[in-house]
Amino acid sequence: MKNKATLLNIVLAAVVVVLVYQLSTQKPEIKEDKVSGIERVISQLEQGSSQKRSVGPKGHIHPKPALVIGSYSEDGTPNIMTAAWAGIVNSTPMSIGVSIRPNRKSYENIMATKAFTVNVPSAGNVAHMDYAGNISGHDEDKFKAMNLTAVKGEFVNAPYIGEFPIVIECEVTEVVELGSHIQFIGKVIDTKVDERYLNSENQVDVEAINPVIYGGEYYYGFGQRLARPWDAYKLFKDDMEPEFLPTNYANSTLASIYNRKSVRHYTDQKVTKEQITELVRAGMAAPSAVDKRPWAFVAVSERSKLDSLAAVLPYAKMLKQATAAIVVCGDMDKALEGDGQAYWIQDCSAASQNILLAAESMGLGAVWTGVHPIKEREDDVKKVLNAPESIVPLNVIVVGYPAGEEKPKDKWDESNVHWEQW
Repeated sequence: MKNKATLLNIVLAAVVVVLVYQLSTQKPEIKEDKVSGIERVISQLEQGSSQKRSVGPKGHIHPKPALVIGSYSEDGTPNIMTAAWAGIVNSTPMSIGVSIRPNRKSYENIMATKAFTVNVPSAGNVAHMDYAGNISGHDEDKFKAMNLTAVKGEFVNAPYIGEFPIVIECEVTEVVELGSHIQFIGKVIDTKVDERYLNSENQVDVEAINPVIYGGEYYYGFGQRLARPWDAYKLFKDDMEPEFLPTNYANSTLASIYNRKSVRHYTDQKVTKEQITELVRAGMAAPSAVDKRPWAFVAVSERSKLDSLAAVLPYAKMLKQATAAIVVCGDMDKALEGDGQAYWIQDCSAASQNILLAAESMGLGAVWTGVHPIKEREDDVKKVLNAPESIVPLNVIVVGYPAGEEKPKDKWDESNVHWEQW
């Protein structure tokens, strides 16, 4: 019995060793749709710590808020100014600090009244906010100039902007001299939110508001560029026009759709390989019939290749200015067979639209220049690209940094919509 027990123990130990070995050598199964994401994270981690460059004592905390401060002058005239040096500084009592230069009209007002309002703009208010920061209250009534409603605060002696989604009434509790700026600490007495942006629990729908943040060269919303500082305010000047048309859409996807335009004039700034890769990745995210994905993309950034494409395409001369292009092609080896083969055109067109919208969202300019179905153009492009017989170029999407000459068009036409039937 003793020998039998010993033998069983040996066999059991051997089984355990085998199982441990199998578990230690077996690779965990990773779902295919997660592989690319994991690989991207690993790739970013492998880059390690990057080289830092000293730029001096700068306030590079991003994003910065873009807020409009309301105050009354001693004679009761309402005034507003834009401030980025502002934020919550205490929770009990809830307090907000805003730093203002002594030469501003708002400084004079707040020192006299010991009160101010904080007005939070949405993307639709970006031009108003820029105007409030560029025009001095010493020179004009900004409420009147922009046709905004100055509402007297319910609890403090300061006006708020009736059209802005969030307004906060503050009572000054402390004034701190900092140097170039004076900081006013204001205890929050009351906060008012437009009912459209509140849920049943009185929580703010931040995405619906799409608040504006200040990023230096641009104002931003949820990812998309909204407008340029010292530029958007020109909407309210009869003799001026903004170089960058302000975006007024709270939904960032709709903003890219409505602001997309065919850009044919570019600066000499180069489009990076990383940006081109992101554009092509967006193209591949498009739907396709039976998920065949019958597309192929040729990314072009060499000057000689861009010039060669410009030479063979009569309506793509802007390639001589642009610094990149993406040729969207159909791969007939991947396309459906028989009557359904022509679906490749729809599939590659969907990919092309994704690329155009992605370019708009990234601050790039792009234009679709047609190749298919003109056989001569197809052959010329294939020759430049040394493409195999199975490849059919659908278009050449020209990509670059826009020079700012083109503007989006409102193409809405209700006569093209039919409900339920023709």
